[in-house]
Amino acid sequence: MMYSQHNRVMGTKLKTTELHRKFGKRVQELRKERGLTQEDLAGEVGVDRSYMGFVERGEKNATLDKIGKIAKALHIKLKELFDF
Repeated sequence: MMYSQHNRVMGTKLKTTELHRKFGKRVQELRKERGLTQEDLAGEVGVDRSYMGFVERGEKNATLDKIGKIAKALHIKLKELFDF
């Protein structure tokens, strides 16, 4: 699934799917740093473990609401999720 659209993130032009992968990798990195499983994080966010796996692999486009809940569950500021 490739998109031709481009997004601007911090002055960098990224393909939508690349942005999703980078975001997912960052979520996974932060989750593992905290010793959480996908199931642990999913429970805190209020989603199924499989959904969290899709997000971490860049296969799902998380809503702003879910992104906020992920940040809260990881005890970080929202902007830290986009530090990639």
